[in-house]
Amino acid sequence: MTASAPGFDTLSYARRLKEAGVDEAQAEAHAEAVRAAITEGAATKADIVRLEAKVENGLARLETRLTIRFYGMAAGIVAAVVALIKLLP
Repeated sequence: MTASAPGFDTLSYARRLKEAGVDEAQAEAHAEAVRAAITEGAATKADIVRLEAKVENGLARLETRLTIRFYGMAAGIVAAVVALIKLLP
């Protein structure tokens, strides 16, 4: 067995189980099952890059929407102030 999952040594893990009295075949099977569980849940560098791109894209869209809303509200306030100035004597 080799350490194929980052930070997890299946050989060392299986040895510890054997030293604790677990049958060799069971220890190796358990170590492999743990390694598989870790590997399946691990994100790759490509996954992280894709996620970062999605986050940046989402933030850019949010910034655009907030900017449009801000200027829309500002235009509304200016229009209201102009209307009030014209109505007041």
